[in-house]
Amino acid sequence: MANVTIKLTDAQKAKIKQATGQDHSEVRMGFPGTNPPATPASSNPVTTAKLARVAKAARSAKAAKAARSAKAAKAARSAKAAKAARSAKAARAARAGRAGG
Repeated sequence: MANVTIKLTDAQKAKIKQATGQDHSEVRMGFPGTNPPATPASSNPVTTAKLARVAKAARSAKAAKAARSAKAAKAARSAKAAKAARSAKAARAARAGRAGG
C-alpha cells in the first residue's frame, strides 16, 4: 500500500487552525510497510512550545474578559435593584403623604 493524502474541508481546517495555530489543507498518512510521509518543517518543538504559550495567553485573556463582563452585568443588576428600591420607597412615601393629608 502507498501513502494516502486526504484533503480537508473548511470546517476541518478551522478546527486544526484553532487547536494548533497552523494552516493545513491536507493530511498525509502512511501505512505499515511503506515509507512514512514527509513531516512539515513547522513541527519544530520550539515553535510548538511558543504556539502553546500564545494559545494559553489567548485563553486567559478570554477568561479575564468573561469575568469583567460578568462583573459588569452584576453591577448593572444591582443598579437596577437599587433604582427599583428607591422608586418603591418614593411610592410608599407618596401614598403615606396622601393618606395623612
